[in-house]
Amino acid sequence: MTRAKSVVALLALACSLLLFGCAGQSGGDATEGSSETRSVAHDAGTTEITGTPQRVVALEFSFVDALDMLGTEPVGIADDEKSERVSQLLGEEIDYTSVGTRSEPNQEVIASLQPDLIIADTQRHSDVYDALSEIAPTIVLDSREGSYQDMKDNTVTIAEALGDRSAGEDAVAAHEQRMAEIAAQVPEGEDRTVQLVTARDELLRIHTSSSFVGSVMEAAGLRVAAQDDQEPYEDASLERIAQVDPDVLFVSSDVDTPITDSWAGNPVWENMTAVSGGQVHDADRNLYTRFRGLSVAETVAQQVVDTMNGK
Repeated sequence: MTRAKSVVALLALACSLLLFGCAGQSGGDATEGSSETRSVAHDAGTTEITGTPQRVVALEFSFVDALDMLGTEPVGIADDEKSERVSQLLGEEIDYTSVGTRSEPNQEVIASLQPDLIIADTQRHSDVYDALSEIAPTIVLDSREGSYQDMKDNTVTIAEALGDRSAGEDAVAAHEQRMAEIAAQVPEGEDRTVQLVTARDELLRIHTSSSFVGSVMEAAGLRVAAQDDQEPYEDASLERIAQVDPDVLFVSSDVDTPITDSWAGNPVWENMTAVSGGQVHDADRNLYTRFRGLSVAETVAQQVVDTMNGK
């Protein structure tokens, strides 16, 4: 009798262990977040993304900046075939494959990387969205002509595409706190206007208050001279810049002889408020016009505020 009870008990224990093991395995499959599919809205529509993308291709520098803030290293970057720009942006070298220029990324190279997410630009890549989507799930966001607010929104959307929207919201909140700290450094009553101009060989472009740098300057508590809530950029001339007449002028150029060099002695240039007041400053072309992104916004804002404070 005792032996029979023991056999029954052993059988019961075996069945319990078997059921426990099956339940544990089933529960693991049911809660595995990487299998979930979500719809991510972006400028070109809605993209279905399953799981957590691990192999991401970024076709603009601001997307690289956002991915870095979110702890993701892209496998491919449209770096204009200048890896030093990525190193400058991130402050270190990373291991990635160049997929060519931002204006014409190489789709064959992108495909060879077997990405599970591509992040493309609204202005540059909408026409090839369908082709990119054939390679991998693709989201399209405004970087090239995007404002500061766009960069914040993009960060959240990229985080959502990676499977953790809250991480993007947290990153934006931390960034806004940092920007508030920078804005607090602006003296009360500061009323001087600031302006960024890009100068090439024979081309001038004004960055208005709705441009990325313009809206960053205003977020830092400063006032941009060229106010425009619709157009971020304005092709300009010396006479137009003199009409805007900022108190502090930042000139961004990476050519050997920017057009501003030819203005020495020109009374229109010499009589501008910023020029006569010794308030014309060089601005790194990559940092102020190419990169964009939230960490870039912090760096630009701090530099501009420091300049305004005479540092």
